[in-house]
Amino acid sequence: MRLRSIFLAAAVIAAGSRLSAQEVLVEVVELSNGKPIVGASVSLIDDHGNNLLGNFSDQGGHTVLPASRAGTYVVRADKVGYDTWTSVVLHVAGQPIHVRVGMSPSRSPSTVVARSENACQMLTGPGTSTGDLWVEIKKALTASALTEARGFVPLDVVLYERTLDRNLGVLSERTEQRSRLSRRPSVGLTWDQVDSTRQSAVTGGEVYRAPDAAMLVSDQFVKSHCFSAIRGYGPETGLAGLEFKPAKIGSQPELTGVLWLDPKSNTLRSLNFDYVNLPIPLRVARTSGRVEFQELPSGQWIVPRWYIRMPRVSQIVSTDVRSPAVTRDTLLGYQEVGGASRPAGTGPSTGGETGSAQGGNNSGGLGDPANAAAPAAQSLISGIVYDSTTERGLGGVQVSTGGGRFRTTTTAGGHYELAIDGALTDTIVFEHPRLRLFRVADRRQMILLPSGAHGVANVLVPSYGTIRRTLCGQNETSTDAQGIVAGYVRDAAGNPVPHAHVWATWQILWMEQNGRLVSTNQQRTVETDTGSDGSYLMCGFTKDARITAKIGLASRSTVQEKVALPSTMVLEHDFTVSAR
Repeated sequence: MRLRSIFLAAAVIAAGSRLSAQEVLVEVVELSNGKPIVGASVSLIDDHGNNLLGNFSDQGGHTVLPASRAGTYVVRADKVGYDTWTSVVLHVAGQPIHVRVGMSPSRSPSTVVARSENACQMLTGPGTSTGDLWVEIKKALTASALTEARGFVPLDVVLYERTLDRNLGVLSERTEQRSRLSRRPSVGLTWDQVDSTRQSAVTGGEVYRAPDAAMLVSDQFVKSHCFSAIRGYGPETGLAGLEFKPAKIGSQPELTGVLWLDPKSNTLRSLNFDYVNLPIPLRVARTSGRVEFQELPSGQWIVPRWYIRMPRVSQIVSTDVRSPAVTRDTLLGYQEVGGASRPAGTGPSTGGETGSAQGGNNSGGLGDPANAAAPAAQSLISGIVYDSTTERGLGGVQVSTGGGRFRTTTTAGGHYELAIDGALTDTIVFEHPRLRLFRVADRRQMILLPSGAHGVANVLVPSYGTIRRTLCGQNETSTDAQGIVAGYVRDAAGNPVPHAHVWATWQILWMEQNGRLVSTNQQRTVETDTGSDGSYLMCGFTKDARITAKIGLASRSTVQEKVALPSTMVLEHDFTVSAR
């Protein structure tokens, strides 16, 4: 598997090595005024182009780079917001060498382009939209990898594992708290964790993880992927994205995703990623995740939040009497692992080094407030819930911490601010019928904030096209994503009607694949039951379907309506059933 070797290469980068006494003494200053620059990532490159163990400049702009042996080297300094600085070739022998680095602020922000303006291509140097974005993103990723490799920032970490239903509702959750770790723990998921049918036949297997910075900047990853510059949308509006995909079509699991950069400050914000080419049973839904990045005042970088989510699947025997022996994979829900971290000591104590497993959520942070010497400073979480199907913010979303102690509601434009008393280690929950209906990712997000900090949490309702591909996959001819009908069943008083049977029929006059007629004059039927909140979702509809939909419930009259699938191939339709 190609990713395994990439992760291994990243681990080698992270391990580093102790070097001997040849030293390069570096001072980093602003070229225009000589003021020291704090937190520049400074590295020593040998005559083979190898990037040796680096360091960050301190409050006075100083750092020391030990060389492994006498020889020729080049010093390189990077910092977000500044142009990269490279020295002349240095001849390091027995005596220390002093190098003064004069860095200039970046002359212009990275270019923001529309998604359609660039095809996916191999990375080139500066001067193209993708090249300019990569120059800035690589600075942050390299600094993040260096921070983790050297353990520069001890971390207090909360890890979690959740079992989710099909609508991303939490069925169970286990959390673990660890204190003063030298680096963020690497957690992941394996097939035997998510396939209930094949657990006896599958043991262990490949571990799928959220990628780390060292892997993303490795030569092997860059060479095996193509890139394009895209413009942000929804919660990423105003950001510039560097989208990456596998450079070659293959059968092994690969990563795709987008690295998001704020072009105003050239600051790396986050990575949204997906695994592709997974084993067929795992293709019933996306295996996806998110990694966020944060620059500290010292110039070092941490990952404050991350997760990976994989579908839970099971094999079932088809209920179609015409093919009783056919088995298929069905989506049971999702398994999610992730965590939140902050610099050690910036919030309440999180207990011992290894911590202990515990269920549920903490509603107001960790530690006993009765023992506090003074009231904790107020923290703030803000963001937007954006609906891509309507191209505007989603109002009326209830935003709260998992325990419900703190709550607010989004404005008509989808914005919110949630004030928290003191530090917070908790799950933030976004509640709205539309988010439940389309099983929107990130309805629940782990967040860890020190006292007085400001955090950001956004939610995106995907476009109709993405919803169809994510929830239903392609149709039987693999020419298009299946159509969806979704909505709520309520009684006359507006109360949800759970466990109602919903079914729909429509006629297919003909279907064409590659210019050949493959189906004609068939009646199709799909069916489902409403959930506890009265919601239903059915897949499998074909283009321009004219549908007869029915609702059946014991002791109530059957409801029947005729509806048509719109051009978006997503029909949102609610039903009202009478008492008798």
